[in-house]
Formats: sequence, structure tokens, C-alpha cells
Amino acid sequence: MNYPQTARRTSGARRQLLGLLCAATILAGPGLADPAFAEVDRIEILERTVLADGKQFGGVGPYERLRGRLYYAIDAFAPENQAIADIRLAPRDAQGRVTFAADFILLKPLEAARGNGRLLYDVANRGDMTLLGRFNDAAPVNLPLSAADAGNGFLMEQGYAILSTGWSWEVPLGAGRLRADLPIATAAGDAIYGRVSGEIVVNQPTASAAHAAPGAIGYEPLRPDDANDILTVRDSALGPRILIARNRWHWGYDAGGRAVFDPAMITLDGGFKPGPIYALTYSARGPRVAGLGLAAIRDALLFFRHDRADRSGASNPLVAGGGELPRAALAYGNAQGARALQSMLYYGLVVDGRGRRAFDGALVAAAGAGRGAFNIRFAQSGRHFGPDTELDFPTDRFPFTAAAQIDPVTKEAGGVLDRTGSAAPKVFYINTAGEYWSRAASLTHTTPDGSADAPSDNRVRLYMIAGGAQASASIGERGALAHCRDPLDTRPLLRAMLLHLDGWVTLRKEPPPSTIPAVANGSLGRLNQYLDKFPKVPELRGPTKLFEPPRLDFGARLATEGIADIVPPRAGRSFTALVPLPDADGLDTGGISLPEISVPLGTYTGWNMQNAATGAPERLARYDGSFLPFERDENERLAGGDPRLSIKERYPTRDAYTKAYAAATLALAEKKLILGSDINPMIERAGAFYDRIMARAPSDESCGYLGK
Repeated sequence: MNYPQTARRTSGARRQLLGLLCAATILAGPGLADPAFAEVDRIEILERTVLADGKQFGGVGPYERLRGRLYYAIDAFAPENQAIADIRLAPRDAQGRVTFAADFILLKPLEAARGNGRLLYDVANRGDMTLLGRFNDAAPVNLPLSAADAGNGFLMEQGYAILSTGWSWEVPLGAGRLRADLPIATAAGDAIYGRVSGEIVVNQPTASAAHAAPGAIGYEPLRPDDANDILTVRDSALGPRILIARNRWHWGYDAGGRAVFDPAMITLDGGFKPGPIYALTYSARGPRVAGLGLAAIRDALLFFRHDRADRSGASNPLVAGGGELPRAALAYGNAQGARALQSMLYYGLVVDGRGRRAFDGALVAAAGAGRGAFNIRFAQSGRHFGPDTELDFPTDRFPFTAAAQIDPVTKEAGGVLDRTGSAAPKVFYINTAGEYWSRAASLTHTTPDGSADAPSDNRVRLYMIAGGAQASASIGERGALAHCRDPLDTRPLLRAMLLHLDGWVTLRKEPPPSTIPAVANGSLGRLNQYLDKFPKVPELRGPTKLFEPPRLDFGARLATEGIADIVPPRAGRSFTALVPLPDADGLDTGGISLPEISVPLGTYTGWNMQNAATGAPERLARYDGSFLPFERDENERLAGGDPRLSIKERYPTRDAYTKAYAAATLALAEKKLILGSDINPMIERAGAFYDRIMARAPSDESCGYLGK
């Protein structure tokens, strides 16, 4: 029996900032908002504590951490909410409002007047905060409290108020994760049914596996024994699907011979094998109005940015005790969080009914060209349709960041900022080389067929970090990978770029120009061009494919109502993705080159391959790049047949290397692409890395020399 989706019954750092922004004044923000218009109905503070035992962060002083809940009430019929799928099917209270709630964390100066007047929003990635890890070099933590949790204190020394809120309903409770409690859509009180799809790929044999996104709750099946629930297997993302008999699998997992029901997992007789792609499609009931999660981000920022109090009169914590409303708001998202920002821009969910922007600038990092399944019926924010393609943006029209273009296949036209129009914020798109390989980032600045560079948009700047990967500064042994992980640390660049975005927003100071590989200058090209140019390093397993997303057909209602009628979708003709082309050392020729790239000790790539134990050695790693060290001297190079010059042939002594590296670091600082405070630590780390590589024997195939 099929279930169509219809209703059925049931200090120094602060001076550094001023130097970078080259001024001390900040543009005045909008006037005070009337609390009656606030979409945050009520703020509840559950905990308030001093951060890092009252540590003084430069001239800003101590910080405090607030943890609490935000209670929202929005108008389902307001024009600014009509892009939210199923919004009119959400239950409403006695006043006709749609209500829901979400967690929040706020870090702010104890003395508000000593802050910098900016609110910095952190889009939680699967419920986890990311800002302190990316900008403060801190270990990941959702409830920062100790001095170690604050890392190097960079964001605090700048004086930012840091906010993060829950927006995804799928996030499980615990570990301080930020989640949102979103309502379930119904049709006149009747339940809504539909089909849900998820995929399973394992790197080692296992009896049970999760079909939902990592750490996600997932939708429960309508009936655990439904004969219409389907499990298939295929060898590649676009390969034929082979049906697995329904009696060979069941919901949940086995615990010591006892079957435990778990809607996020299934158990297969004979177990799941590494390599193949298993796809589960099943019937579910009660879709969450998931797009409200994007509205929750918008409205939380609007409240903290513009409103002095909630509807009950409780003060905005940023103005309590004599503080002032922020003069500007900036948003940062990485990976899933970046795709959420991309989706907010695409759907126009960044502006309220009075034209107020939720954020004035956004730093969108590692999104590639993707959005996400964040605003459709039965949305699962981490859902994808194949590890070779990672199709987690359900659309047949790709979300371009440049000026609107026409797709030559579908004949549709559009750009990611179209719906936001003149109210669009200023946006930095920062991708590593890895996103060109695994997330088709070239499509953010080329035509759909990859034949030419696309027009630019003056509200957007695009940057590529040459030789980088999403798993920035990732180290450790190979694990499931063919090569050692890419250790390139992109965080110094991110710190500088945040301040450039700040200056662009608050002082209208032009940021660095877009710096990306391009078709026109020959630094961006097809896979065959890349392989022709890449050095023939002995025993190297290079890529044989890259992510080229197919146009997906979910049915006609996806575009108009956010309803997918074809689940899983039909895959059509693929877009043409391009990659940054290499030089004779295999290093990317386009984008921003950190000193590790311009003064190299090896080849850094945005790609890595899985190893044979995974069952799919031709498959690209999703997050990791590779590091391929140069030989130490000419003799080793000749003995190994490596065409790349050895380290000693490039730098006769350690001192020669560190001087060359220091010169490259200073050159970047002069361009304001890294901060002065990062220069010495970078040089020190480079010297230690040189020592480890030179101490490594050619026969040592481990990756321990990369560091700990």
C-alpha cells in the first residue's frame, strides 16, 4: 500500500581589530523595535555563570555565559513566512500564532560597554557550537566554562557578544547540544503521511547501522512491519538499485541477542558490507515544520539585535544592566551550519515584515554549492542520496551565489540572493579546495556547464583556501583513508577574514577582492586536466572522479509546496564541476595560498581516497584532504623516483626554510590576510613541522609525524 503525502486520519587583539578596520566609528543601527512586533515571545534564562573563572580578556574584561530557552510565536500568514514549507499546516494557539521553542547559549562581556557593539551568531552544526573551535583554537564544547574552553580568547578579546541557538528538531538530547522543538504539520487535525529516504554506508562489516544523519533522531516508521518499506543496495551513487527481501531486515539493533527498536537504525540478516550503498525508503507520519528552524535563527537574531525586551517585558540580556543593542550582527556557519545560512538566503528568510535584516554580514564556510534539506516536508537536515554525490540539496536548480543564471538544461533562472533582493546582507563564501572536490564549489562561480566564469555579485566575495580541506588541521593515522590527512591549519586566515567582514559591514571598508581559481586564467579545469598536470608520485592513488551533482527530480510540488512526491528522487543530467588545477608540485594554483603552500614541505590536496578496506577504494573521502611529503634529499628522491624536488634541494638548511616561511607569513600579514598575532605562532609551528618531517625515515608509512 502506498502512502501519498496527503492528510489521513491519526586588548592587543582589540587594537589589531582597529588597525585592520582603519577606523573607530561604527554605523548606527536601526531604531529600537517595539516588543509587540517581536517574534520571540519570551526569553527564559536557566543559568548564568562567569566564564573562565573571571579571566580578563584583554581590555574587554571578564565574560559571562547565559544558557536558556527562547519561545517563539509567529504569524503563519505573514508574507515573510510564506517560504516555510507547511507553515499554514502548523498548529496554532488561541491567538492564531504558531509557537515553538529552542535552546540558546550567549557569551557576553560582563561590562557591556567594554564590548565592540557587535553580535556574532554561531549556526550550530548538528547541535554543536563551532565558533570557539574555529576562531579561538579551543577544543569542541557546547557549554564553555573553563579558561581552556575559551581557547586563545580571540573572539572575547575582540569584544563580540556570541550567540548560538537550536534550530534542528533532529538533535538528540544531551552533551549540551542546542536543539529546537518544532511543531508537527497536520491537515485540519488529521495526520500527514509520506515517504522518507535515508542511506547507509559502512567502512567495516556490521549487523546494524543508522540510516539517519550522524547523531540524528530520524522519523519513526509508520509500522515496523510495513511490507512497503524498501531496502535496496547498489555499487555506486547512480548505479542500479537491487531490492533486498523485506524479511531480511528489521528496525532497530541487536543487544546481546535481544532486539531493541530504534527508528534511526536497522539490522540486516548477514550484515551490512563495506563499499555498497544501502538505501532505505519507508512510510512515516507527522512531518515537522522543519523550515521553522531557519525562521528560529532569523527571529533569535532579530530579537537580540533589535528588541530591548520580549512580549512579557523581560529584558534582552544584551541591554540589561545598562547595555545597548548591537550596532551590527554577523553570522558564521561551517559545513551544515553554512548550508543552513545558504538556505536562509535562498528562501529569503533573513528579513522580517518591516525589512529588518537578521544579520548584516555572513561568513559561509565549507558549504560548497550545497544548501540542505532544511525546508521540505519530512525534512532531515543531514539527509543525502549517495556518498559519491552527497545530494543534500533537494533541487533541480543549483543555488548559485553569483548573479542569476539560466540553466541550459532546465531553462530555469535563479541566484541564491534573488528572494532576499535589496535587503541581502554582505556575504563571504570561503571554501577550501576540498569543497571543489566533494561539494562542487566551482558551481558558485562558473556557468552550469563549467564552460566559463560566471558574473559576480557586488554583495558577495568568494575565497578558496588552496590545498585545504573541510577537516582543517586534521591529524592522526589514516584510518579509512589512502593517504595521510591534510594538516593545513586554515584558522589564522579565518580570523583575519572575520575582521574583514566586520569592517565591510560596519565601516563600509572594501574587503580583499574575491580570490578563487578561474576558467579564464587556467587555474580551474576538468578532472582530466588536473590529472595531466599532477606529478606522477610513486605509489600514489589519485582521484578517478569528483562530485558532479545530478539534477534531481522530486516531483512538481517540491518547488511550489516543499513536498517531495518522488522519494528517492530521479537523477538527471549532471552539472559540470571543476577543480583547482595544480602546479608541478601538485599544489593548487588558484585561491589564497597560506605559507605552507607557497613554501611547501610537501603536497597538500583537497582530496583523499578511501582505502581498500572500506570496499570502495575509488570513492573520495568526504571531509579529508591529503598530505604527500617531499623526500628529504636528492638521494632519497632519486631512489624513490619522485619527480618533485626534495626538501634539501629547496631549502639547504632549516634556517633557510624558516626564513622563507617567515617571509611568506609577513607577506600575508601585509595583505591583511592573517593577523599580526598569528605570525610568530605560525613560524614556530612550521619549524617544528620541518623537524618532524626531516626525522621521518622514508620507510615509515605512518602519519604520526604530522603531530598530535
